Amino acid sequence: MPRYKTIILHCGIHKTGSSYLQATLASNRDVLTAHSIHYPDYRDPEDRMFGPQHSIVAVDYDATKSFEANFGRVFTLDSNCETLLISGEELSRISAPSFFDGLWAMADEVTALFYLRRFDHLLESVYAESVKDYLVGPIEAAQYQLEFYEILRPFVNALGAERVKVRPYNSKLWSDGSLGQDFCVAIGFPMLWNEMSKPAERINDSLSRPETYMLSVTDGVEDKQHLLTRFRDVPFPNYDRARFFRSPEYRSHFNNIHIDANARISEFTNGMSLATFLDLDNFNDDRNWRPFDPSDLRIEEYLDSFRRSQFMHETLDTIGNRYGTDKGSNQNNFLNFYDRFLGPMRDKPIKLLEIGVLNGGSVRTWKDYFRNGKIVGVDIDPRAKAHEQDRIQIEILDQSKVQDLDLLGAKGPFDVIVDDGSHVWTHQILTFQKLIGSVTPGGFYIIEDLDTSYGKYVPNYHGGATESAAAYLQRLARLVVGQRVLNLAEEPDAFQRSLFPTIDFITLYRGAALVRLKE
Repeated sequence: MPRYKTIILHCGIHKTGSSYLQATLASNRDVLTAHSIHYPDYRDPEDRMFGPQHSIVAVDYDATKSFEANFGRVFTLDSNCETLLISGEELSRISAPSFFDGLWAMADEVTALFYLRRFDHLLESVYAESVKDYLVGPIEAAQYQLEFYEILRPFVNALGAERVKVRPYNSKLWSDGSLGQDFCVAIGFPMLWNEMSKPAERINDSLSRPETYMLSVTDGVEDKQHLLTRFRDVPFPNYDRARFFRSPEYRSHFNNIHIDANARISEFTNGMSLATFLDLDNFNDDRNWRPFDPSDLRIEEYLDSFRRSQFMHETLDTIGNRYGTDKGSNQNNFLNFYDRFLGPMRDKPIKLLEIGVLNGGSVRTWKDYFRNGKIVGVDIDPRAKAHEQDRIQIEILDQSKVQDLDLLGAKGPFDVIVDDGSHVWTHQILTFQKLIGSVTPGGFYIIEDLDTSYGKYVPNYHGGATESAAAYLQRLARLVVGQRVLNLAEEPDAFQRSLFPTIDFITLYRGAALVRLKE
């Protein structure tokens, strides 16, 4: 097996510039470039007339076989180049230890470069549905904000954090929607894009193909047509093993025709070595950016913006329906209503209390929705303890007993309290009076199934009270709405008189009410 001074893994995601990096460095004839591809028309060797110089199907890496056996399926590692560049989107999905062992067996130094653009592309709906499925599986099951750290973890563990470089997508670095320009700027050579692409005269849009690269650096349509004719006449008997494009004859042909273009490119790179080229900071980017470190807050801040987007994760209602809670749109449709108010605190380390556990679907819904939150579930049935798990604490208490509510209040404060307990009027009112003081400023108190205050439910849920829970909240809402004109001294309910100044708003919904406290 040949050894290289350096192996560079460009672990891009589709449409992140991996082809442009290959084409740029292909101008350095001491670099063997291999582009990973997994499209259907490249699976059959008979279909590989034109394409990347060397293909690897890294997504199909067989951990039971050697590194050389895996890569040898599609190209032969027999080059005497000092540097091997392997570029392709599938590389980011490798985690097999034998893959990294194989890298170290072949090279003195290994560097992995992640050009981070996956999230933004998916948000912009760039991919066709078939490409989405090919890349990451069914799109509705994707959890990109969690996967990226898992993708990096084996690379950091195997190579060391200092050998893993992450280049963030920066919308300020590119204009007119040009991914190629964006990439060339990000790697430090903004002028290369103009030299390599020549969009007005380009015949083929893909720079991953060697013939297209040559077309791109050839002036004049007539010269391009001449080259195309030459390509059609070239025999490709050994192309599948990637011998033709590395043959001395082809290299001589390539360099003789494109010596002027290579000279111009060398001027733009100032003749610097490949090592210097790769160590460049992002051109015009944040000079404080540094190679990936697991504690790098800038990466976390960058990913946070995508974590907050609706596309990047399931909605509260989707989670609830998955766990079968009656709060979802399949039944009561409370969750779509709550999501409007609770969304801004979704990623915060909140503490939520829910009274009423039943089959555990609701507390699991809250746990998945508030990924950094702690959930406290309360039920009168000891069997509810079975639903306790990481970040879900279950307490066995009775909401009809003042002493139990006092114990519960002492476990606060809570950012959100949800009363989905007995739905008995007396219990709902007592629980509200005892626990509203345990809600943090800016927090929410939610009472569900308020329709027990009406109609056919009254006989079974009044609990001996003369005023329903819904009527109680309507009196409180009257104070919030009319506080500027009411004679508050004449209001008979001392508790409500002291409480309403702390309330920001009360919102009534079909079968539920939401109270938000002022910050």
